[in-house]
Amino acid sequence: MGAVMAERDHKLISTPVSVNDGFKRADSQTWFVLLIAAAVAVVIVLIIELTVEKPSVRWPQSPTQAPAPAAAPASDEPRTYDVAPPSAVPPPG
Repeated sequence: MGAVMAERDHKLISTPVSVNDGFKRADSQTWFVLLIAAAVAVVIVLIIELTVEKPSVRWPQSPTQAPAPAAAPASDEPRTYDVAPPSAVPPPG
């Protein structure tokens, strides 16, 4: 009884074992319907793309950098990378 019911099953209900088996089971009408549906979808997307106006995007402005201050006059203070004054370094030897 089970074998008789399996023969009457619609071929879309049965699961193909492989992709190649699925291609063998598909009929030309299925491919025709799928191609028509894909073509209609592409046409709809193109019509929407050409007719619907897209709003212009307003990107935020990046903050402008303040101009660099003029060169400061030389001071007696050591710069941050001066670790010790030159006179504090012992002679080599």
